[in-house]
Amino acid sequence: MGLLKKGKKKKPLRQTGASGSAQSALRPQQQLKLAPCIAQCPCSTDIRGWITLIAQREKMGLNQDEVLEQAWRELVNTNPFPAIMGRVCPHPCEDACNRQAKDGSVSINAMERFIGDWALEKKLALEKTTDEKHPESIGVIGAGPAGLSFAYQMARLGYSVTVYEKLPAVGGMLYYGIPFYRLPEDVLEAEVQRIVDLGVELKLGTEVGKDISVEDLRSKHKIIFLGIGAHKGKLLRIPGEEGPMVFTGTDYLNRVNRGQTVDVGKKVGVIGGGDTA
Repeated sequence: MGLLKKGKKKKPLRQTGASGSAQSALRPQQQLKLAPCIAQCPCSTDIRGWITLIAQREKMGLNQDEVLEQAWRELVNTNPFPAIMGRVCPHPCEDACNRQAKDGSVSINAMERFIGDWALEKKLALEKTTDEKHPESIGVIGAGPAGLSFAYQMARLGYSVTVYEKLPAVGGMLYYGIPFYRLPEDVLEAEVQRIVDLGVELKLGTEVGKDISVEDLRSKHKIIFLGIGAHKGKLLRIPGEEGPMVFTGTDYLNRVNRGQTVDVGKKVGVIGGGDTA
């Protein structure tokens, strides 16, 4: 009778690679993920990066002006309008902030506005990423935030860019769709001027198809970017909303910001409770 009983054979550890080294299946695996704030940012701005710069200023031996300029440079790497976005962005980054469940979201939007205003006060200029100049010309239709952002990124890369806008003022919905008390005209003009200073040419009051043909654009430019926007408000789709004295918020602000007189009478009904209302 055998004194020793054969036990159950243990499964060998999973082998990885050709070296014969063993790795447990229970070993924690590192996953690379974007910070929630960055993942929610439409511009994919490195929010954690520029906030970390400010937080570690003393460790890096930087004074306040030096660290604010570095933070601003990081901001404008993806978004040339920090002073504007600091005023009008709905900041989905803060809704996703990990600190929300602890002591409250980091005030990212307020910090962006502070840095943007500081940079305007210091008259900081945007910089190109290369000294190389490309022979190709790029045409941009629409001088709203999309068209201007595209023009900015192409100008940084050394391309010649011309922006065509049918309206007399630059900015698109930034100018015609937002009240000046929320977005002052001088802030908008200052941040747009930086893009112009990179060499971007603006042709305002130039409507494609009327003042210049598509064929002319194709002959002038190697690439054409469409950033025409959509200057239309949302409708309720109810009877009576097509009446002569019924305006969408977008239409009303457009008229007011163009300097047009809108006779609304003595009694006004407003549907909605947001910033536009």
